[in-house]
Amino acid sequence: MTSPDIQAHRYRFFTIAAIGTFMGTLDGSILNVALPSIAADLDCRVDVVAWVVMAYAITLVALMMVFGAWAQRRGYPFAYKFGYTLFVTGSLICVLSRSIHGLIFGRVIQATGAAMFQAVGVGLVSEVFPPEERGKGIGLSVMMVSAGLMAGPPIGGFLLEFFPWQVIFVINLPIGLTALGLCFAFFREFPKPTGKAPIRLAGAAALSVGLLSAMLGLSFIDEYPLIDPRVSGCWLVAIVGMILFFRLEGRPEKSLIGLDIFRIKDFAPRLMAMFLMFAALSGALVLVPFFLQNVRGLSPKNVGLYLTLLPITMFVAAPLAGRISDRIGYRWLTSGGMLLFAAGLSMFRGFDQAASSLYIAASLVLMGVGVGIFNTPNSSAVMGLVSQKQRATASGIISTLRNLGMAVGIAISTGLFAFLRSRLTGMTESETFIAAFHQVVFVSIALALTCAILSFTRRNRPV
Repeated sequence: MTSPDIQAHRYRFFTIAAIGTFMGTLDGSILNVALPSIAADLDCRVDVVAWVVMAYAITLVALMMVFGAWAQRRGYPFAYKFGYTLFVTGSLICVLSRSIHGLIFGRVIQATGAAMFQAVGVGLVSEVFPPEERGKGIGLSVMMVSAGLMAGPPIGGFLLEFFPWQVIFVINLPIGLTALGLCFAFFREFPKPTGKAPIRLAGAAALSVGLLSAMLGLSFIDEYPLIDPRVSGCWLVAIVGMILFFRLEGRPEKSLIGLDIFRIKDFAPRLMAMFLMFAALSGALVLVPFFLQNVRGLSPKNVGLYLTLLPITMFVAAPLAGRISDRIGYRWLTSGGMLLFAAGLSMFRGFDQAASSLYIAASLVLMGVGVGIFNTPNSSAVMGLVSQKQRATASGIISTLRNLGMAVGIAISTGLFAFLRSRLTGMTESETFIAAFHQVVFVSIALALTCAILSFTRRNRPV
């Protein structure tokens, strides 16, 4: 199958990638609704059940960049067959689990499969869409992310009214098996990569250990001080692992990814902009449900309805931004999107007990529009900078930094929030929450504005 043939059937291949994108975000958004039910049924504390989420996130971050490089050598058909098989297997383990440890193990298997197909999703879309439609293809992918985020809370809330929590993992089985069947049907004549270079296990191990240790260190910050051996030890291992990784990457005969990709002009700054955006988004958004439920007294159902506003607006804005970027370039869309995002964040400073429903909804809508306008052109710009052979690796780097940015944003936000709130006295519980929340929002606003400046200083189109 030649490139014109691939592009002629691009929507077949896009469907395979889209199912993985949708299933990954749907699984995560449904799980957030089900965590209280899981904790009650398995009789475990909140900090223990949180590892159902953390184990998945840590596995993703540790493996995605490695899997992106692996897929570059083995090809997209292998990546998706491998990924969907493991994701379905992990989902089945979760369904059959009767203990928190079994459930966490199933989530690790799930994440291992998800790391493979999430690592190559953007790369496959960039491969099958012609260059003049790359923004459109990536915009459609972002729509699937938003669709999964939108569908998760209402579907999860409805199902948990009638069935036990295992039902949220049962959903993955027919979807995953359907996607696996499409892989065998559509990928039959997809060209295989010509290179036979082996994966450099030393570099892969160093990268995985470094990222795994960094994520564990972040997860311990809320519970232990920075000087605690569990925190400082994780960061020390992470630093050693990353130093070793970059030393190995500097030697072509031992490289996994190759540092040449980071020497491409505008590649690293575009990735940094994406990292800052996700850190700002997750850092501010993680506290919003607590504000709505604990300060405003809303029910979980109504909280979920508010939170769907952001992915809905992303769903609408992302494909439009992708199509426009194909025509006018990236600079004005990415920088303008971040300014809108920062404006929405600044409205969080008005969140208090008297804030109207319309005001809260408007802030989330503005944020969603800004993220949608930024994300598609920025991802398209990154993929337009690399060669065809580097797309799978670049896709893995994008997915890794996205998840790492979210983890860093949550760790900074929750740590700073706890620190500030502990030092506020003479106020009611709601008043201390609002005061600390307003201060934390400043960090996200600063990250968003830095992202806007970085985006504006980049080239408008790859050359």
